[in-house]
Amino acid sequence: GAGLVAAARRRALAVAAGRRAARGLAAMSFLSDDDIKVNPEDVLRTDQMQQLQELRERRRRSKERGVQPQPINFPVLNQERVRTWKESMRNLRLRQQLTKLFMKTLVFADSSESFRAAIVDAVVPAEYHAGQVVFRHGEPGDWMGIVILGRFSRVLQRQGQDISIGDVGPGGMVGDLGLWGITPNRSFTVTALAQSVLLLLPKHKYEDAVELGRCLNSVSMFLDASKMVNLMADTESFLNLRCFQGLDPDFVLTLRANSEPRVGYPGQVLMKEGHFGDEMYILRAGRVKILKNEKVVVELPAGVVLGELAVLGADKRRTATVKCSALCLIRALHADVFHEILDKFPSAKRVFDHAYVARTVAVEVNNSKEEVKNFSSFYGSVVPKSTTEMRDLFGGAIRLESKKKATTIQTGALALPPITPRRANAPPRTPASKDPA
Repeated sequence: GAGLVAAARRRALAVAAGRRAARGLAAMSFLSDDDIKVNPEDVLRTDQMQQLQELRERRRRSKERGVQPQPINFPVLNQERVRTWKESMRNLRLRQQLTKLFMKTLVFADSSESFRAAIVDAVVPAEYHAGQVVFRHGEPGDWMGIVILGRFSRVLQRQGQDISIGDVGPGGMVGDLGLWGITPNRSFTVTALAQSVLLLLPKHKYEDAVELGRCLNSVSMFLDASKMVNLMADTESFLNLRCFQGLDPDFVLTLRANSEPRVGYPGQVLMKEGHFGDEMYILRAGRVKILKNEKVVVELPAGVVLGELAVLGADKRRTATVKCSALCLIRALHADVFHEILDKFPSAKRVFDHAYVARTVAVEVNNSKEEVKNFSSFYGSVVPKSTTEMRDLFGGAIRLESKKKATTIQTGALALPPITPRRANAPPRTPASKDPA
């Protein structure tokens, strides 16, 4: 019995090892069989397989020519620190902890365990002291940093003015546009606010992980990002977005030149209902869901403007929650920059002012309807409910007088009081006089 059990165990281990080898995960043999979860629906489409094959061929030709991929403007690393990091990653427990940490990072949240394990092998740490610049606005770069310790500020430079667009803490990312290759230059400056550590991921290492892991979500995201590269340089399609129809082309191009490109990941919340905001977004590619009171109202495709009410009006609170339902390419525009542009284009300002009034009225009407609905559910409706509504409210067993008693008039003789016939020579009747006494 023990021999049969041992043989069965050996066969199971051999099958598991063969599966890992078939999926190109021989380098990931430190993972147990339970760590690798194969989804039978995680199958690449034919076009995805073809695009992956083209990527593989392109990389093979580069290697044959002796071209070694080198990340652009990659930080100078402390080699002793890198060696210590590599040795620590031989510890299975530490590797698994880092792999789970990547599950909380937007770019890797929906990827497979094997893909995240490949990313663990690809990243290297870099330390930054308070006030040290990671990269500057306009610099070329094709690598990304994942924050594991400390905080970093992000600052836009627009016409000699510094505009803060928020800080990034542990689990956040900087430089992801360069990783995807969507834009060759950095769109903002990143500076460490305290002693901080980034895990750096070069573009060519990320492509290695995509080719090795073959995770459906990661491959789809990679291919979608590849399509956005051409979209970034296409000014004609930006002019033809339906949200800009009828506006001055110079105004639209000025918006494009002064907006910041960003990537929105599936499940990422761009804005939350009731929170304050000072940016508006132009959805260039992808899809977003609009939620009110945590309920999905509508899903919008590319070519819409989001968050303009908080930018145009005095009330900076968001009127709805916007969540990405796919990989999105977004152009973000700060409120101060947008108002400066509007001041230079009076005709566009009138259009946005009218649109703001119309949207505000629509929002207030919807809010009033929702308020009446809430009051009616708590206090009862001021309008009598129909039979169907009453049955829905109290159940089908309730007995209601749904039919009123109809009053009918018969077509026969009317029942009138008897009339005494008068004589021909009888004097007319006079009302009885009251007794004066």
